[in-house]
Formats: sequence, C-alpha cells, structure tokens
Amino acid sequence: MEATLFGHSKGAFTGATTARAGYFEDAAEGTLFLDEIGELPLELQPKLLRVLENNTFQRIGETQTRQTRARIIAATNRDLKKEVREGRFRADLYHRLSVFTITAPPLRDLGNDRLHLLEHFCDIYSKQTGLPPFKLTPATTDHFLNYTFPGNVRELRNIVIRLITKHADKVLTPQQIDNELDIVGATSAIKTIMPQTEAAVPSAPTFATSAELIAYARQELKTQHEFSLDATLRHWEEAYIEAARQLANDNLSQVARLLGINRTTLYNRIDALGRAKRTTAQLPSEN
Repeated sequence: MEATLFGHSKGAFTGATTARAGYFEDAAEGTLFLDEIGELPLELQPKLLRVLENNTFQRIGETQTRQTRARIIAATNRDLKKEVREGRFRADLYHRLSVFTITAPPLRDLGNDRLHLLEHFCDIYSKQTGLPPFKLTPATTDHFLNYTFPGNVRELRNIVIRLITKHADKVLTPQQIDNELDIVGATSAIKTIMPQTEAAVPSAPTFATSAELIAYARQELKTQHEFSLDATLRHWEEAYIEAARQLANDNLSQVARLLGINRTTLYNRIDALGRAKRTTAQLPSEN
C-alpha cells in the first residue's frame, strides 16, 4: 500500500524492477480520492499525516523529497471517532482529515427514496435487457421498505437485476421479494431498525429466553457422551462468519463490521477455523 501511495525506486524491494510513481505523484495538482481510509494500517498513518501537513513525501528507496499539491478526499464506512478512542486510528490524522465532513446515510435510512432508486435501476436494466419492469403491490412495497439493506445500493441494484430477469412484467408478492434478498433467512432480517447499544448481544436464534437456552444446553450435555465446547463454539462462529459473508457479498471489511470485530481479528478467526478443520481432517479414525 505504501508503494501504491508514494511510489518506489528501482530495486527498492523484491520485484521493483523499475521506478514507479505513486498516487500522490500521479494526482499532481488534481484530486486524490482515498477510499476506506479507516483501513489504513497504523504504521502508514504518520506518513500520510506528513503529506497532509507538509505536502511532501518520498518514494520508497529514495531520500529525495517530492512535493504534492493534490486535493485529498477520503471516505470510510467506519466511525473514525470510535477508531481513535480504541487506538486504531491516529487522532492527529483524524483531525487533519476532518476539515469538512459529509455523511452519506445508509440505504436503510433513506425512507421512500429507496423507491426512487428502485425505479431508477428498473428503468436502467429494463432498457438494457429489453424486458418490461416488474410491479409491486402496496403490501409488497411495504415489505420492501422494511428491509434493512445491509449491502446498501449495490445490493438493491443486484436485487433489481434478479427480479427483472425472473419476473419481468409481473406483479410481485412479498414472498418473491424475500427470495431475492441477499441474506440467510430473509424474513428474520426484515424488521424495524432499533438503536444499537454499545454491547448489543442477540439471543441465540432458536431460543426465546436464557432459561430455554440453558435447558437446551443441559439436555445436550446429558445426552452427548463426547460433547466438545470448543467444537460447538467453533460451529457457531463459523456459521455467523459465513452468514455475514453472504450478507456483505464477501466484502470482508463489511463482514467485520457486521460481526462487531476489526478486520484483523476476522482474518485471524477465519485462519484459526481453517486450521481447526485441517487438523480434524488429519486425525486418525478410531475403529
């Protein structure tokens, strides 16, 4: 990433067969858009801060100082104030970047504007495919508006493409909408959005109360002779990660946000689950 931003000299590292300019150099006096700025590693953040403060940088492998006059626009899905509090983002870099902030609300907060976007995508893909658009009944419209759209506008676009392909010129039912939502168990995600708390821990999907969960656990322990807590927790963890990957269309940054962990932790857990599977597969069977 550092080489991408600042460039490098020939021979600066393995594979650097020629000198190459980075984004800051290429941007010259134009505008440089830095997407997912919240994912920038801590070790690179002071180097970016220096560019923003002094308009200077160095290619990797060079001592020559170069100038940039590029305008910087940065975007993130993370709450950078929270990232600063938790030590994952430098406070000085945050304050340097947040000179002027524009907040883009998620699709679920746009109310009836979602219907305008639905019509917009219907018009685009109806013309591209030559298929007539589908129609929604009032009940289906209400059902659609209650969906949380974890994948935001990209998800809405993909839903429209699928619906036009399968149901051109048809009046859709709520069930037909459900079948195309990018989630596991669509009906469980169509709900009223409640304010999130700092430590919101959902109950297990199939249990109404803690007492029922305990009763289930007692029964499992009594009936299973070789119960493994590690295997059970690993099974649940794997299921939640896979569900989040499907919700987020395999965007691991979004997966981490859905699970309430940082991306590095997500990578470590995926790796640990993979190692556990390989170990289990290699264990000799007992006859």
